[in-house]
Amino acid sequence: MTANAEVILEEKKGVLIVPESAVLYDKERKPSLEVPDPKGEGGKRKVAVKLGISNGVKTELVEGLKEGDKVVLQ
Repeated sequence: MTANAEVILEEKKGVLIVPESAVLYDKERKPSLEVPDPKGEGGKRKVAVKLGISNGVKTELVEGLKEGDKVVLQ
């Protein structure tokens, strides 16, 4: 017999989230996101962000972008 369990440690409502796959980390593990920018190199630019909680798929975005901003998926 087997069972699956999910333990919720923290939950927040009404926050901005981004796919974890869109988050880039530098050598010091500082997170950033790429956003479309026609004037930037390759049509995109990096924006430093502050992240909150994550479930490994979706990550809370605390600072750096606002609702409606677009991100480049890796």
